[in-house]
Amino acid sequence: MIRGVVLCGGESKRMGRDKGLLPMVNKTWAQHAVDKLQSLNIPVLVSINKTQARNYHCFFSPEQLVIDQVASKGPLTGLLSTHLNYPDDNLLLLACDMTEMDEGTLQALKSSIIIFPGFDYYLFEQRDFMEPLCAIYTSRILKKLYHNLHNGGLSNFSLHKLIKQGNYKTLSIIDTKSFSNHNTATNKLNI
Repeated sequence: MIRGVVLCGGESKRMGRDKGLLPMVNKTWAQHAVDKLQSLNIPVLVSINKTQARNYHCFFSPEQLVIDQVASKGPLTGLLSTHLNYPDDNLLLLACDMTEMDEGTLQALKSSIIIFPGFDYYLFEQRDFMEPLCAIYTSRILKKLYHNLHNGGLSNFSLHKLIKQGNYKTLSIIDTKSFSNHNTATNKLNI
C-alpha cells in the first residue's frame, strides 16, 4: 500500500515561521499538500515535530498527525517516524513548501512503483539533480534505514546521499515549476 506523507516537521529557519501553517487561499500550505495527495486516493498523514503538535491539532485530526519519534536528522526523521507507525506501507513524501506541485506529477510518481517494480526509491530528477522531497520510499528501504539507524550504522542523514547509495528509479521532470520550494519569506510572496 502507498501512504502519503506531508512533511512539515522542519525548523523553518529561513522562512522565520512554520511553513505548513502559512495561509494560501483559505487553507494552510499543509492542508493544500494533503488535498493534493488525497486526490490520488491514498491515505495521507502529516509529519510534524513535538513543538508543532498543539497548532497542527487545530487543522488535522490526531489520527492524521505523526509526531517525530526517531532520533535522526532532517526529513529522514519524519520518514522513519511514519514508517514506525506503518511499517508495511510505501511512503509517498511531499514537502509542504512545494505549493505548486501538480496532481499529474504526483500521479506519475504513484504509478512509477507499478510500472517499474523492484526499486527502493522513486523520484524525479532534472539535470542530475534529484528531488527527494517528492518521492516514494519503499517499506523495504525504510526498514533497512531504520535498522541501520537503530544499530548505530547510519552516520549520514542526507536523503540525496542515501538515495545515491541505493537502488533508485528516476523520472524526468516535465514541469519544473511544480518543484519550486518556497522556503524563505521572499519566496513566499511570489506565490
